[in-house]
Amino acid sequence: MTAIRRLIQEREDFKPNASNYIFAEPMKNDIFNWRAKILGPPDTPFAGGIFILDIICSDEYPFKPPKYTMKTNMFHPNISSTGNISISILMEDWCPTLTIEKILLSILSILDNPVMDNPVNDEAARCFRKNRTEYDSIAREYTLKYANESSVHNENEQDHHPDSGGPAAQI
Repeated sequence: MTAIRRLIQEREDFKPNASNYIFAEPMKNDIFNWRAKILGPPDTPFAGGIFILDIICSDEYPFKPPKYTMKTNMFHPNISSTGNISISILMEDWCPTLTIEKILLSILSILDNPVMDNPVNDEAARCFRKNRTEYDSIAREYTLKYANESSVHNENEQDHHPDSGGPAAQI
């Protein structure tokens, strides 16, 4: 019950406090499964992109971190080709005071400032270290190809929530 109360409170708190670049809400009829959207920040290779994430919380939340999966294909050292996001607050630095909103803000902050200690996309990490201009160019190509309005719409159309029998809630 602690997890449900906490998630309901986070949903209520998130709306008035959210930055202009992050949005999240529970999927229809399931407080444990959320859909989030991060807008690529200006002056980065991700500018103008719309990046979709799935967030799955267990009944042990907030004592165990949620699972965040990047659904939008992107070229980034801390995001694997399968959508795994590698940031310490989702692993060894997790603490129960962290919220879905704070984690999304952390993910937003690593978009242009990757944490190079533990990359999960070796190709992106190597490119970032050796040639930042080339890295920015490839990341921008991915953003234009995969993080645009039509790609996001198609992705949402393919996702069906088991409880609703229809498309996932559009954010």
